Amino acid sequence: MMRWERDAGASLSFWEKSYLYLLKLGLDFCDLSPYTRTQIKLYMYTIIQKRDKGVSFGGIRRKRLPYYVQDGIGKSMVGAAAASGAKEGMDMIKLENINKYFGELHVLKDVNLEVKEGEKLVIIGPSGSGKSTTVRCMNFLEEPSGGHVYIDGEELTHRNKTQLVRRTTSMVFQQFNLYPHMSVIKNLTLAPMKLHHKSRAEAEELAYHYLDVVGLREKAHVYPTTLSGGQQQRIAIARALCMQSKIILFDEPTSALDPETIQEVLDVMIKLAKENITMVVVTHEMGFARQVADRVVFMADGQILEEGTPDEFFENPQNERLKTFLGKIIRK
Repeated sequence: MMRWERDAGASLSFWEKSYLYLLKLGLDFCDLSPYTRTQIKLYMYTIIQKRDKGVSFGGIRRKRLPYYVQDGIGKSMVGAAAASGAKEGMDMIKLENINKYFGELHVLKDVNLEVKEGEKLVIIGPSGSGKSTTVRCMNFLEEPSGGHVYIDGEELTHRNKTQLVRRTTSMVFQQFNLYPHMSVIKNLTLAPMKLHHKSRAEAEELAYHYLDVVGLREKAHVYPTTLSGGQQQRIAIARALCMQSKIILFDEPTSALDPETIQEVLDVMIKLAKENITMVVVTHEMGFARQVADRVVFMADGQILEEGTPDEFFENPQNERLKTFLGKIIRK
């Protein structure tokens, strides 16, 4: 053990210890994205606490970092090449021949869809086309009547859905679904403490960080009912981020908002799109789709009729149903 390692517990701050740990791994903290730095800091909090007497970093290897830290380090170290390469990586979500019935109503008809790791997928279409049902089938809020769903390479089933979804997926709903009898900070810390067994200090540090991300730290101790719709939805996004999931699903997150507050929510989502998080967004906001999406999917009558990059999708649509849809909602 080197002398600086042996003496670190008595002389260095938590963040200095974290930096030394990264050096031991051969990484430069400054090269990592803000999202990855936060994950590493939170993980280090536990490591440093356990090794605070005569801190030794030699016994901890990179392979023991949580998946979200390893993924973040990998993406950050290779920079822009990794960001573009994510589209060619593994499928984070895969739907195979998904059918869904509500009674005799056939809502989804043989839907096949893959979402790559880190990809930002936007789903658009007319009301009743099956967009929200497709997203809700991705985390088994609606169990398909037929077909297969795979999350991060593992098939999602009735038996494993609770464990697998909690481990990989968060969701932001149309109606914020915040607990009205709990303060904002308690809304954000409840799931990390109950489901991921984080200490109160860890959960609150995580919550305050994501409140900073959505620009609402000053609202930590108020109740959701005192907030505007846009503020409540930003809190809901922060809550989803606190789960540190690989995947975040957005089911029309701006549909319940008035026009004046829609943009503040979209601005937060645009910021998130720069991080290595897989995002699936159901929305009617065409400007958001153009700006953020890696790929846009059009659904109608329970089927995927067309998909492509934003440029291809909006500038040169092929499907006649899509041309009609875009003609009605996009003003030249």
